[in-house]
Amino acid sequence: MKKNLANEIYDYLIAEIREHRLLPGGQLPSENTLCRQFYVSRPTVRKAIARLCEGGYVQSRPGLGSYVTSGQSDAPVQPVNRLIIGIDGVDFHDEYQYYTRISQGARAAAEAAGVMLCLTDLPELLNSPFRKVDAFIATRVDRDDFENAALLQRNGIPLVLLNRYPQQPELAYISVDFQYETFLVISRMLKNGARNIALIGRQTGSVTSAGRTRGWEEAYKANGLPVPQHLAVDFQDFRHDDDILPEFFRRNRVDVAFVTAGYQLPPVLTALARVGMQLPDDLDVLCFDDIERLCETVNTPISYIKMPLQAMGARAVEYLVRRLTCPNLETLQLTMNASLVVNRCKYLL
Repeated sequence: MKKNLANEIYDYLIAEIREHRLLPGGQLPSENTLCRQFYVSRPTVRKAIARLCEGGYVQSRPGLGSYVTSGQSDAPVQPVNRLIIGIDGVDFHDEYQYYTRISQGARAAAEAAGVMLCLTDLPELLNSPFRKVDAFIATRVDRDDFENAALLQRNGIPLVLLNRYPQQPELAYISVDFQYETFLVISRMLKNGARNIALIGRQTGSVTSAGRTRGWEEAYKANGLPVPQHLAVDFQDFRHDDDILPEFFRRNRVDVAFVTAGYQLPPVLTALARVGMQLPDDLDVLCFDDIERLCETVNTPISYIKMPLQAMGARAVEYLVRRLTCPNLETLQLTMNASLVVNRCKYLL
């Protein structure tokens, strides 16, 4: 049976209201944000919001957006006198929990500080004639948008970039060092006897994945070994061709498959199943991402480099609250440590 997507959005928003994550006077995510979050059209979003309005949960204000009421259809909307921090990282289809964990940490810190979170993104904030938020947490901003992020801050909205290293010294960031964390783990496996460590998901343009690629290369160099470039598979190649990974594993001897991101893991596991390889008997798999939930689902021994995502979301909120009350606060530029979760990988024991 086909899902009623408007009802799905309504259920999500009503839960946000009833569980006090959207408070009276607080603004709903914009139509554009909800369209991207649920992968639907604007009319579908408007149906969900109209239903909220009919139930008295929301009032729409032309040109300003939709606001949560006290639950009565005739209750006037009085925006609460609270700081509002925007965040762009909530994704309804976030099956690997990356954005979910960031949001959990940010929500807990926001509740403790008495501030509100609002779903938005950088283009929306730059293009809106109204000041929608007091500060912003950016998780999807990449290198090409760093200057726009700096422009937003010059316009009076301080922000924090998560898992990005901007060149602009005025921009705050909280990140893990993807290159260094990858280097540590790959180097450890090389010292423990692994030689053929495949790099699955090589990327050179993305800020985050490029660091993982460099860490893999530097580990080989530091251990006096040639970099096995023939064991590197570009993400863009196997993304569009289901036969590339199975053929790669048939053709090459691999001790460990290092997968650079959680969303690339399912096609890797599918390819291994197609060629009849078993984990950990035939090879080990290491992934750079918090894939705890996926490991529980597939019941497969996969080791992973886990980022402190909840702590990052919380630290971002705490910094922005301090920055809003003290504009001259020193710009936060924080590198946090990742942790290694080992699941039956002989080269990591």
